[in-house]
Amino acid sequence: MATSLSDLTLEEIQAAVLRRDASPAEVAADHLAAIERWEPETGAFVTVSAERLHADARRAEDDLLRGSPGPLAGLGVSVKDNIDVAGLPTTAGSSWFSEKAPADAESWRRLASAGALHVGKTNMHEFAYGATNVNVKARTTTNPWDPRCVSGGSSGGSAVSVAVGACGASLGTDTGGSVRIPAALTGVTGFKPSLGLVPTTKVFPLSPSCDTVGVLSRTAAGCAHVLGSLVAERVSPDGGADQGGPRRRDSLRGLHLGIVRSHLAAASPEVHEVITSALRTFGDLGATVDWVDLRHEEEARAFTAAVVAFEAAQVHRRWLRDRPADYGDDVRARLEAGLEVSAPLYRKAKWERRRLASEMLAAQRPFDAVIGPTVPVTAPRIADCGPGRAPAAQATLLANTYCFNVTGQPAVSIPCGTASDGLPVGLQIAAGPGKDLDVLSLAMTVQDATGWHDLRPPLKAPVT
Repeated sequence: MATSLSDLTLEEIQAAVLRRDASPAEVAADHLAAIERWEPETGAFVTVSAERLHADARRAEDDLLRGSPGPLAGLGVSVKDNIDVAGLPTTAGSSWFSEKAPADAESWRRLASAGALHVGKTNMHEFAYGATNVNVKARTTTNPWDPRCVSGGSSGGSAVSVAVGACGASLGTDTGGSVRIPAALTGVTGFKPSLGLVPTTKVFPLSPSCDTVGVLSRTAAGCAHVLGSLVAERVSPDGGADQGGPRRRDSLRGLHLGIVRSHLAAASPEVHEVITSALRTFGDLGATVDWVDLRHEEEARAFTAAVVAFEAAQVHRRWLRDRPADYGDDVRARLEAGLEVSAPLYRKAKWERRRLASEMLAAQRPFDAVIGPTVPVTAPRIADCGPGRAPAAQATLLANTYCFNVTGQPAVSIPCGTASDGLPVGLQIAAGPGKDLDVLSLAMTVQDATGWHDLRPPLKAPVT
């Protein structure tokens, strides 16, 4: 039972605001109360914009009184700290880099224009180059389900801000799984759009040719509603199709879905059990479910990793020369490896990536979508992701998400229950490039038939 607005989904909050059962000021107050309950233990926020949030709420209230609310009026949104918000510093998860943004990133500008309330800037893995959010030089984001565990990254602060009710949705970025991994590990929904659908203007880059701006919310309907403003298309709050949004379906009859065999096979026993149970839901809803093998997945992932490494190293080349000790060991090692990728190898890797992406997409062509575990394990312990262990943890967390960055496909992670250790498990759904609304429609149908997205992390006493 929800005890405050911060316990509700984004679409439930908006319905309450539009009915005038709640005001934007009350939404803002409840989000700030959630932050006070959970911070600084989780380390989800770099900046909390209380004054700006209250000012945004007053503007939203004025719009409601005039009868002209924007599609996101009264909805609190946090922003990953590599995405510029005018007047606020962008640190990109660094302990030393900080630039006051002169203008909004295009993605945030669109949401602000739609009436979103700015809650704050969220913590991230240093320069977005990691999947744990263990940030040894700045601040680590912990998992609200168990503060001894990682939140996942690099959009870990964004995921946690949604999980604890500090906002209705959050903007993140995803280059190899950085929206979907923390969504899976913290029990929220994370959507990566098709490559290029959402502009990355004024987003501090990791890999410019691979970076994607994504959305996290409690539900796929919440993600869809925010996506509507990001792509300048109106998506109705109930997910209806009359405004160009994803269609809510009564069943999945007529759909042919493929379980990615390698992803399920590699899952830990705890995750395998939860996913196997969740997959039955698709059949129960009428879908035909078979196996699919993604040919050359590991090879394609390796070539794409070379592309990312080369491009990231170019972004940081001068700083690596002048101040290498300022980077965390794990991020510096990845960046220095990128310096070893030659221009000819980079060009070859880009060509091979396109070729192998085409083959992976061909394997999926008989299916309307492919499904499987988002991450093969539940959230690892922070102690198991420190020096010497970071590469193995990174590889495990990226194992099932990276392939859909290779292909540029839209993919969403939705909660599908908790494992025997009490930690959330995420289920991933992906479809062909450009089929963003199909992915969200499928996820919404599953969430309408289940209650996994209603689970909330237990409020724990601060760790001493």
